[in-house]
Parts: sequence; C-alpha cells; structure tokens
Amino acid sequence: MDRSQPTDFVPPTLLPLTISPLDSSIPSRFSKNTSIGTLLDEYFLEEWTQTGSYEDYFAACAPTHCNFEYVTRNNLLYVAASVLGLYGGLTIGLRFITWNAIWLYRWMKKRIRSHRVTVQS
Repeated sequence: MDRSQPTDFVPPTLLPLTISPLDSSIPSRFSKNTSIGTLLDEYFLEEWTQTGSYEDYFAACAPTHCNFEYVTRNNLLYVAASVLGLYGGLTIGLRFITWNAIWLYRWMKKRIRSHRVTVQS
C-alpha cells in the first residue's frame, strides 16, 4: 500500500499554536531550540533523582515475613542426578524394610513355634 494521501483529502484548519514553558524563569537543561524528539528521548524530565531506603520501606510497610524465590530450569545433569538419587534412596529404603520384615516374620514364627511346643508338652 502506498502512503500517498487521497486526492480528495483536505487537511483541517488549525489555529496558530504557540507553546511556551510553564514558568520561563526556571532554568532548564534543554535549550529553546531542542527538538521534540530529543525531549521525548529524555522523557521531558529535567532531572531524575532516585533515593531508596530499605529502612523507610520496612518502616512504612512493616512486612510480617520476607520470601526469596530462585527460579531455575533443570538441565539434563540435574535430572539424571535426581533420578539416580531417588533410585538409590528407594533401593536402600526397600532393602531396610524387606530385611526387617523378614526378621520380624522369622521372630514371630519362632515365638509361635516355641509357644506351641511349651503348650503341647
């Protein structure tokens, strides 16, 4: 699409526009001939002062607790180490449970047999 104006376009009539500073007695870092583009690039700000005080923030907000969150993506090495760690932990846990269950079963069986022997005698 070409950006030419239509042939029947009639621009609106504008009143003369005179722009002056709000208070010309205040010195400015911008000259009178500064372009609008430059002013836009500078956000129409004369100066920017930023002061931050954690003490003032905590005094005003008085948070009951503070959270810190560290977000990271898991890579292949982390996943492999986690799976191996989970496998190792489950292996040790199941081995412990199995051997103790077998010991408990043998102990109960021995007690029942010794109780039967003493009762039958």
